[in-house]
Amino acid sequence: MKKGNYLFGITTVVLIVWILFCSTQTVMSQGKADAESLKQYYAAMEQEYLSDMEQILTDKGYQNSGITIRWVSDEAGNRVYTVMVHHQKIDKLSAQEQESLLEELSEAEFEDENSTFCYQVWTA
Repeated sequence: MKKGNYLFGITTVVLIVWILFCSTQTVMSQGKADAESLKQYYAAMEQEYLSDMEQILTDKGYQNSGITIRWVSDEAGNRVYTVMVHHQKIDKLSAQEQESLLEELSEAEFEDENSTFCYQVWTA
């Protein structure tokens, strides 16, 4: 094999590898951008949801209630939120009254087809 053909072959392989690397990085960067956009979307929705719940609790006379929101997601991106509410006055309510309050709080949920919510009264 001639030296010119050998050099041409190596150059071609290096360029192909470089093109594949660049296109892979572009796809990965797009995936990261989509994930960041989705993260910002949920952060905004969760903040509004938290504010709405705080307002409902304040209107009901449970100022400074503790609200803990945790979520887990599955491989498909579906989120399951667990919302725990704690306040000394809420602890003293009957089970039926607590259930009624949690049902009212559920009306503040943001609408997202990939999210479900579970509510609990957290007692110390």
